[in-house]
Amino acid sequence: MADKEIRTILAPLTKGNILLPNSVVAEILNYKPPEPFKQAPAWLLGELVWHGWQIPVVSYLRLINIGFNDQVTKKSRILLIKTLGESTRLNYIGLLIQGLPRLKTVTADKLLENKADKLSKVIFSNVTVDDLPAIIPEMGQLTGIVEQAAYGN
Repeated sequence: MADKEIRTILAPLTKGNILLPNSVVAEILNYKPPEPFKQAPAWLLGELVWHGWQIPVVSYLRLINIGFNDQVTKKSRILLIKTLGESTRLNYIGLLIQGLPRLKTVTADKLLENKADKLSKVIFSNVTVDDLPAIIPEMGQLTGIVEQAAYGN
């Protein structure tokens, strides 16, 4: 019996990659500076409007305290993802990525979990897929933290 395959998106970050199910990706936009919030943590880059939706844009590496030097470059893009949560206020999040993501079909034999002592609550797992390091986000926690930082209660 063949392993179950999952269609994913592997998007480059300044350090490593982020691995997401293909089903959560809404669109990839060329980088345009988001409108900054009046008060926000450094990882919350601002907000953009897309098809009538207000979308907070996040530096995931800054959020997990890895990419303090996460910079906008000519390759920067914004990956729009669906939150899949119960929030009616936050249906999409924009993630700062560095370049174009790749479609990957992942099976269990291609995915190696990297054991870590303690992960940030917005990380589900650190993995290696086809010899590339990647982070799988914990979508529920990510949605909650972004919603709280962007819009409060």
